[in-house]
Amino acid sequence: MDDSGRRQYHVAVSLFNGRGDFIGIFRLTHRLDELDQLENQLTQSVFIFSFVSIVLASFIALHLTNRVSRPLKQIETVINHISEGDYSEYYKGMDYPEIMALGQTVNKLADSLEEKNRTILQSNERLSALLDRLIVGVVLLDSEQRIEMMNPAVYQILGIDENLLGRSFLEMSKSYGLVQIIQQTYQKKKNRNEEIYIYYPNERILDVNTMVVPDAKGNQVIVLLYDITEIRRLEKVRTDFVANASHELRTPVTALKGFSEVLLDGALDDPDRLRQFLEIIYKESKRLEILVNDILELSRVEQKQVPMKREWISLNETVETCFKIIKPQAAAKGLKLRLLSNNADPIRFIGDQSRLEQILNNLIYNAVNYTDKGGKISVLLEETEDEIVFHVADTGIGIPEESIERLFERFYRVDKGRSRNSGGTGLGLSIVRYLVQNMGGTISVKSTLGLGSTFTVHLPKVVEEL
Repeated sequence: MDDSGRRQYHVAVSLFNGRGDFIGIFRLTHRLDELDQLENQLTQSVFIFSFVSIVLASFIALHLTNRVSRPLKQIETVINHISEGDYSEYYKGMDYPEIMALGQTVNKLADSLEEKNRTILQSNERLSALLDRLIVGVVLLDSEQRIEMMNPAVYQILGIDENLLGRSFLEMSKSYGLVQIIQQTYQKKKNRNEEIYIYYPNERILDVNTMVVPDAKGNQVIVLLYDITEIRRLEKVRTDFVANASHELRTPVTALKGFSEVLLDGALDDPDRLRQFLEIIYKESKRLEILVNDILELSRVEQKQVPMKREWISLNETVETCFKIIKPQAAAKGLKLRLLSNNADPIRFIGDQSRLEQILNNLIYNAVNYTDKGGKISVLLEETEDEIVFHVADTGIGIPEESIERLFERFYRVDKGRSRNSGGTGLGLSIVRYLVQNMGGTISVKSTLGLGSTFTVHLPKVVEEL
């Protein structure tokens, strides 16, 4: 530093001649103010350059980051929509090839997932519709015997509420037999098939199948409930029909055989006994003929092998015709036959005249047969916009309530003695029921013991021109 305190820069160099003798010292002194100023300027320039470079680099980096992150965020948005089940969002960017390739891959993934999801939904809808329409009850139970799935048939068969998912099936079921089958299935881990009776909500016979379905959480069980009540009833009807038909056929055949043997044993030589036995043989053969004809007729109408004619019918005239046929039997018992109608004009419609007469003859004949002397038999006719209705009412002995459900069964007789004495086969009402059904109608009966019975037939009204 000099005397004023300013910094100086000193340089000293020794001087020598050619022979190497020291001749003096060269000294140079320079103040550093200018160098300090130059250094400061250089430092400021470097700082400014560095700051500008950093700011510029930041802007460039931010711009590049935005260009890269924006399409990535779009891809992220698309993926989030896919995870929520919305496949309508697509990546539409046109930036870097690598990102475009990634976006197109995501788009293809969305299309593939949407197609697979649509296929699964359609399969689930078909399965759900199938289960809803099944008459077989289907229940899926988890490893804790809780309900995971149950179709509507189960509600009807077992009479339980619909909102039972997640609850214990065994607590909901009112059938001890069903509970036992399910518990044994879980315990033994084996499929089971049993036939059980249940008594709630109605008495039914169920064919129960249980199937073990192993899964990661344990053993699930599928329970199938098939209501076979009607099948068992029809089997019993068939068995009863065979037994009753055999019995009904055996009676006249036995009589024919017995009296034929008596004649062969010598009664042919006795004119009085011969005539008596021939009359019995004729009566029993006639009864056998009627029985066989009724069995064949029932078989035809039951299988709808009887073609229905289409012709104009006057219901009033048909009833009058039936009255003329049955009048001798009614007169013999002092019965009054009455035709009543809620329509001033004759009721006319299109149908099968002979089949309608067959229905009315059977119903009126039964009324005459089961009405005691002095009673009344009335046929009331009604006509509505859609239906033809007729009621056959009597003041007869009536029908016990427990017999009404079986009244239309083959060979079923409320009073077997009275029916056989009148020559009935026990098939008339069965034939009537099938004829009415084949004509698109319904038949019902109301009865009070000691007061009489009323059979009501509803037939669809057909009036278009032939």
